[in-house]
Amino acid sequence: MGWLVLGYLVFAGLLCGLAALWWAGSRWRRRRRLQASEADLLDRVAEAVRQRAEHHRNVSALRHQCGIPIERLAADLRRLRRIVAADAGSSAAHQLGNRLAYDRLLVQCCAMLGIEHELDSGLAGHARDIERLRVEAELERAGVVLSTGYGRAA
Repeated sequence: MGWLVLGYLVFAGLLCGLAALWWAGSRWRRRRRLQASEADLLDRVAEAVRQRAEHHRNVSALRHQCGIPIERLAADLRRLRRIVAADAGSSAAHQLGNRLAYDRLLVQCCAMLGIEHELDSGLAGHARDIERLRVEAELERAGVVLSTGYGRAA
């Protein structure tokens, strides 16, 4: 009978040990899940703080703009583009003045948007016309509307 009682005690001890291990494991898993959810929460909060700071910087930059707004430059480009297209009957000096003003506006837009150009490099003739077309296409790719409907740059 002593062996039987001893066997029951050992079996009960093993069951208690297994139950304790299961309980400790479940607490550990729960703690790990909480730590993971806390880490996710911290990541989400940090991302929200970064987005808010970026939004604040953008709004601040809009409030303290220097120079002419890009919308006004685009409107001036559209106006001068129509003038340059229709000045065939004007004097050569007038045509050159219109093209130089148009090129100057193109250079300002390129500077604002970070677009590379060679309009300042002293190109002349067909090379300058080709560079002007290339810059117009780059500006339209960047979202500046230079013309409405037909006649858009390539």
